[in-house]
Amino acid sequence: MIAAPLGRHLRYWYTYRTAVAVLIALVLTGAMYWLYTQQVACDAHQGGCEVNVAVHPEDRLFSQSKPNSDIVVVGLDDESVSRIGNFPVPREVYARALRNLAAAGASVVAFDVSFPDVRDPATDADFATALRDSNIPVILSYPGEETLAGDGLVQQTSSRTIPAGIDQMPLKQFWCGDQNQGSSPGCQNPYRNVILASTDVVTDSDGVVRRMPMFVEPACYRAGTCNARIINPLGFAAYRAYELGSDFTSGPTLQEVDGAATFGTAWPRPLQVDGTGAALIDYEIGPRTFKNTSQYLSLADVYIGSFYSSQVTGKVILIGAYNLTGVHDDFLTPAGNGALMPGVELHANVLNMLLPPPAQPRFLVPEAPPALLLIMLALALATAIGVSRVTVLWGFAGTAGVIVLFTLAMSGLSVFNGWVPDLFHPWLAIALTYSSVTAYRFLYEDREKRKVTALFGHYLKPEIVAELAKTRGGVDDILRGGQRRDISLMFVDIRGFTQMSESMAAGDVTEVVQMYLDHLSGIIFTWDGTVDKYVGDEIMAFWNAPRLQENHALLAIRCAYDCINRAPELQEKLLAKGLPPIRWGIGINTGPAVVGNMGSRSRLQYTALGDSVNTAARFCSHAPAFQVLIGQMTYEMCRDYMAVDLVPGVQLKGKSAETFRIYEVTAIREAPDAPWVQFPTQMATQTHHAFTAQYTQQTVLAAAETGSSEIVVGAEAREILAHQPESPH
Repeated sequence: MIAAPLGRHLRYWYTYRTAVAVLIALVLTGAMYWLYTQQVACDAHQGGCEVNVAVHPEDRLFSQSKPNSDIVVVGLDDESVSRIGNFPVPREVYARALRNLAAAGASVVAFDVSFPDVRDPATDADFATALRDSNIPVILSYPGEETLAGDGLVQQTSSRTIPAGIDQMPLKQFWCGDQNQGSSPGCQNPYRNVILASTDVVTDSDGVVRRMPMFVEPACYRAGTCNARIINPLGFAAYRAYELGSDFTSGPTLQEVDGAATFGTAWPRPLQVDGTGAALIDYEIGPRTFKNTSQYLSLADVYIGSFYSSQVTGKVILIGAYNLTGVHDDFLTPAGNGALMPGVELHANVLNMLLPPPAQPRFLVPEAPPALLLIMLALALATAIGVSRVTVLWGFAGTAGVIVLFTLAMSGLSVFNGWVPDLFHPWLAIALTYSSVTAYRFLYEDREKRKVTALFGHYLKPEIVAELAKTRGGVDDILRGGQRRDISLMFVDIRGFTQMSESMAAGDVTEVVQMYLDHLSGIIFTWDGTVDKYVGDEIMAFWNAPRLQENHALLAIRCAYDCINRAPELQEKLLAKGLPPIRWGIGINTGPAVVGNMGSRSRLQYTALGDSVNTAARFCSHAPAFQVLIGQMTYEMCRDYMAVDLVPGVQLKGKSAETFRIYEVTAIREAPDAPWVQFPTQMATQTHHAFTAQYTQQTVLAAAETGSSEIVVGAEAREILAHQPESPH
């Protein structure tokens, strides 16, 4: 049960609708945040992934530009293979290419090419010599056959891991000068300028490479054939060598603390990494971008030396397969709209991210989970509250506007601050909140309409019930606690009906009353009146409640005119059924009253209470047949539309004759300047006399036919007359 203070607030929230909308927003926010955590778990391959809904619309926020001018890609492409004449390419080709690049003044050379196996001893020795004698840093690729997600790092599989893998470490002679080139632990004489780096990439659950593992445990460490606990990715290793120059062997290394990776004091802000030590890649270079710029050279050209020194002097050179037929080294990335990116360009993007001009690297920052939760909660709550309080159309427009504004804001943060937001789950939270609240509103409003129809269907005509059903707050807004307002009340009562009914069969009495109530209630509904109740043959109706009616007194007067003017219609119907004609008097009074839903817990009724009600009832009891008696306030409100006569000599109980006046309505008119129309009292009276005479004749004939001295009426009289033989002509 809701506590009283809270209940008071909720009543003003459109009958709990806003509270339900807020609850929907909270539930959906929790559900969407759980889906987000599932996506993160699935993408990181760390376990705990139960539902995989991998959708990344934020990929569209990556903007492309020209690569840093200090990066050059040397591509092992189809043209190079054709010109060199051999594939796999002999290692002496790589040796000569390295010597040519070093001679031309390159700063760093990084090979995105694996050298794990023995080929031709002569060419292998030539390449080993070139590496040993190099006067510039050389990065050798060390990929893993498979990788496993670890705590803060990625592990390459080896013969000692499950699943087991083949160690893809470069041949020991390419990086180590030990006499023993076997698998003895470690390396006592590593080449000073040769660095081993990882070329492992980790795809998200949808097969797209968005992150680069920054800390990789090589397979050789677990196998005991090397001492390196951690190697870094090729792009970072090339960057480090380029930045430190001759100090790269002793300078700072990449360190990680609580998800923040630092490189000495070179970066004003750290690089954010996830639980596996992987960082988001800023893809400013699209697939095959290098091929279309002056920062690309064919390996064949480098091998034979047909390039300008200015193209490589002081630059970082990345060598790797580039759209080479038969070599599958291409990846799906957020850049390129589905086009595959060569692996060497992928590593070039990492390097490009670390070397943007002038000095500060542009690191992407993944949206923090608490921030995402708060954003989704704020958006869902704003959508829920807004949709619950406005029309469905405005709710849809507002929801679309929220989605657009949110997307633009996140795009701005992405472009200017490098923040990579999660767009899908907030979009889903907003859309589902709108859909759920709108669905609830339809169900809620349908229920309210049914409640309004059930409550007022007996009192009002269907058009007014339908209008009330559209009330935003439903029944509670219509009936909230009862209201005191000025209303115009009308009482109608049959004259002499009690004495008449004593001589009629019970069925005839019921039929007369039913036809009378149906006839007059229809007229009241025509004039937008509210039928309060039926008390025997008395009808109580009022205007200006439950909906406001500015001309409520005039509506009541015109309704009374119709009730008398259309009396012959009912008299004729009664006579056709062999029932006696009836007459009625009408009392109308205008004044303050309390209107609302009243009664016991088991039976409520929409009604009006107050002295104005009692006064209208007394007017009715004093009104002669087919006459309308009204009070002073009714007269004041309608004096331009009706003519009256003061009724003298009527003293109502509790009312002063000096201050309380009663009027009989004698004429009405459509507008203040329209001609007068006499009230149909005389016409209704004359018609009643005529129908009474016809009725009396029917009853006498029926009595004569039976030879009875009693007057026969109603159904019995109709049956007798129906069997009466035709009179001779």
